[in-house]
Amino acid sequence: MTADWFRTPAWDARTSEDFERRLARARPDNRPQYIRIKALALAGAGQEGAARALLERVVRDYSGSLDCRASIEHLADLSRKRGDLAIAERGYRQLLARWPDLSATSGMAEVSLAEVLLDRGGQAEAHEALQLLNSVMARGRVLVLDADLFRWHIALIKAAEAVGEHKTVKKAAATALRLAERGPQFPRHPTVGMVATDPRTLAWLRDRAS
Repeated sequence: MTADWFRTPAWDARTSEDFERRLARARPDNRPQYIRIKALALAGAGQEGAARALLERVVRDYSGSLDCRASIEHLADLSRKRGDLAIAERGYRQLLARWPDLSATSGMAEVSLAEVLLDRGGQAEAHEALQLLNSVMARGRVLVLDADLFRWHIALIKAAEAVGEHKTVKKAAATALRLAERGPQFPRHPTVGMVATDPRTLAWLRDRAS
């Protein structure tokens, strides 16, 4: 096992026993972080059931930790990934209700919730999505990474289109295109924050920006 025993994606009888043994020896304050990081490694390797169990453990056993709020967000993300929009929505709403400043999270819960509502469809959902997206900026929450800003603009376009705000659609599409086409945001770390999209989305944006 490497020094970063909590970052490996291995999870069988032997490795899970080793993880628990090392976890028991770790400082109590560090344990929720180690469990959460291990869960993310497992999720990245496609072991979502094991990942979910570990994240639920953080929420259940370490509710006072900073990792609890991050784990709630991760659980909502996993639910959304497998199509459980109602469960994902509940998780994002719980996160926003308990920790509205979104510290110790990705800071994108409002955007994620807006995306879920837009996936569900409907006028009421689109209006709430707009409110959520506006609240990100109204509260002075800075989206530093181009990838996050791109997501925000894509959601804004969909919400604005659903309620007939055509000027907003055009302006947001033009901005999203600039974000997608300007390349690496940080020359020394070219992949950090860089927008990842596809030709179909770019064509969709150009159509709305024209």
